[in-house]
Amino acid sequence: MSRRGRGRNAKARKARAITSRNHLENLLKEPWGKPELSVNSAANDIMNLSKKHRLGLPDGRRSWICRSCKLALRPGVNASVRVRGKIWRITCLSCGGTNRRGPSYHRGDDK
Repeated sequence: MSRRGRGRNAKARKARAITSRNHLENLLKEPWGKPELSVNSAANDIMNLSKKHRLGLPDGRRSWICRSCKLALRPGVNASVRVRGKIWRITCLSCGGTNRRGPSYHRGDDK
């Protein structure tokens, strides 16, 4: 394939990737009625897909996928959620990875 033809396929490839990401995101929105294996597989696939196509994780799902072990985090099942001073601290019970979110949370290197 010539170098010139790659640009036309890039838009279609990215559109297919976004469609796939939206389908996987729908699996992660309501994980309670679905088998654990399919939910964890969807979390792993959405991480790999977003990384491969440089899409980024969806806004609402970013803190509910463990960045270390790529599992879907479900509070009370495999995740612990603690709130202190409007900062959410989500801990993966499988690998111990933590994720912090909140309106006033600043990382140490951002000062």
